[in-house]
Amino acid sequence: MSSEPSEIERAIILDKDNPILRIDPQTQELPIESELDEYIYGCSQGLSAISTAIEKIRIAILMLEQARDLLPKGSPFNESEHIEYAIENYFIRSSSLYDRCLIFANKLLNLGIANESIVHVLLVTNEHVKKNELSEPLKKIGKACREFSEDRNVIIHHGRYNDESFQTVSAVHKANQLSVENGSEPPFRKEVIDALTDKAISEKLIDFNEHLSKIETKVNDFYTAALPIYHEFKGRLKKL
Repeated sequence: MSSEPSEIERAIILDKDNPILRIDPQTQELPIESELDEYIYGCSQGLSAISTAIEKIRIAILMLEQARDLLPKGSPFNESEHIEYAIENYFIRSSSLYDRCLIFANKLLNLGIANESIVHVLLVTNEHVKKNELSEPLKKIGKACREFSEDRNVIIHHGRYNDESFQTVSAVHKANQLSVENGSEPPFRKEVIDALTDKAISEKLIDFNEHLSKIETKVNDFYTAALPIYHEFKGRLKKL
């Protein structure tokens, strides 16, 4: 479930000067009429991307939690494959969050770097980032997001999640599925599969919820440092 807007979201996304609030519903054109408009809009879009990324991580956890209940009738995929998909989704989503934070920092400090050129080293070593004391908060987010980077890289480069404890669950589900498709008696009783599957899901849910909590703590620390910077930059642009 989505939480209420944070202080920084209220300040930036709901900023009364945000040009989004002046969009003509007929033309749907965004009225960027000044450098201030461009700054506020850029910051609001960058911040929204972080919020959306966090929500998608939460959705991945919810999908894992309900993977067995949400299995579509007639699905050609077995339970373990749906669970595996949710696990892989979490790894990918949690790893990509850091990129959104780097992009927001770029917008916040008005650095003018193209999104596709933004990488960790470029941002955290930038003199403006360090001067405004955002380098360390960003590094801490990056470290937290990279906690499962090895699993994420295996998925991206080798096509699937690879974990010995989960492979057992996957194997018994596949054996039963193939046996049924072949017209044979499933080799594993439902109670055995249920116990193995529930244990695998429960363990991952604990890991993922703890990991997300850690990430959100680091992101909130980043937000605390970022908010006064927004007010300062906006104030400067208003005087132009």
